[in-house]
Amino acid sequence: MNKSDTISILYATAITLSLIYAPQPLTPLLANYFNIKPDNAAFIISLTLLPMAIAPAIYGYFLEKISPKKILIFSMFMCGILQFISTLSNDFYVFLTLRLLQSLFFPAILTTLLTILTRLSTADIQKNSSLYVSATIIGGLIGRIVGSYLTGISSWQTSFNIFAILMVLGGFWLFGIEDIKKTSTSKITFKSVFPFLKDRRYIWLLSSVFIMFFSFQTILSFLPFFLVDSNPLITESQIGFIYIGYLAGIVVSLFATKTTRIMHSKPNAISLGLVVFGIGVLIVLSEDFYIILLGMFILCAGSFTAHSILTALMNSISEGKKGITNGLYLTFYYTGGVLGSFIPSFFYHYFGWWFVCLFTSIILFLNAFLFLRYKYIYLKA
Repeated sequence: MNKSDTISILYATAITLSLIYAPQPLTPLLANYFNIKPDNAAFIISLTLLPMAIAPAIYGYFLEKISPKKILIFSMFMCGILQFISTLSNDFYVFLTLRLLQSLFFPAILTTLLTILTRLSTADIQKNSSLYVSATIIGGLIGRIVGSYLTGISSWQTSFNIFAILMVLGGFWLFGIEDIKKTSTSKITFKSVFPFLKDRRYIWLLSSVFIMFFSFQTILSFLPFFLVDSNPLITESQIGFIYIGYLAGIVVSLFATKTTRIMHSKPNAISLGLVVFGIGVLIVLSEDFYIILLGMFILCAGSFTAHSILTALMNSISEGKKGITNGLYLTFYYTGGVLGSFIPSFFYHYFGWWFVCLFTSIILFLNAFLFLRYKYIYLKA
């Protein structure tokens, strides 16, 4: 695959993540627009992530059978079209249904892209995984910050429609990429997933992925509500700007190989990332905007260190059928995201922001300790 193909794949990754997370900092605004309770607005993200938690393993299966290029192009076009249609609705449940339909295509895109990048060269798994993670970070950053800015100067409909156009353009761009040949020649059945779930290396790794993204979505989903509650005059652009901490994630993802070398192993580096993540969560307990901003940089640095190296570790221990293993990774990843964007709403409502942050940091520290405790099962990875 040439450089142009790689750039188009990374663009598709970034714009897909932009569509997914553009509504997140706007949830208080959307709650007012649709005249719904703030708790119900959390469904905008959680229901968007739900198909992404269920579908990747299925898409991973089909990636071994169907042209990845065809899956990509069709899914990009459908996401763009549904994005545009959703802006025409004035009813929350119609809007939510359209977002749910759109999200059926998100895992098709992301599972396909990750599989392509990790098939390019077994010697460059960490490099390609880091590029993928960096593209997801850039996409999440653009969706949240640029989406909030466009909403502030125009409307949320204008913001969503611009991302829809960029998605469709990405679909046209992908017509020019080289089709990736399927690497599996053996017959694959859905039963082929189960051996991975019986292997404790995968179970523990996937559990850590779940906890990591559960924690990440918990903080990012309810931070906008905390900011509005603590400062009712805050603007959408200011809420979006708080996500600038994503920039730290780009840097640490690109230096994931060096981090692993410094820490002497992937498990050590993952544990470090989880600890830093937990420290960042404790910092965002502050009501000071700039301290929260600092906490977001630390939080994102830790989270994406763990994410990038977990992705590489998953592919390092996978001897074949990367479509299925990457599908499982994304299933656990987004299952954590679904639950993290919804369940903590009860904690936030009844106990407040301090409880949400304290609970989240504790499970991150515990996860880091246990991953370090059982790192010996990954010695050869």
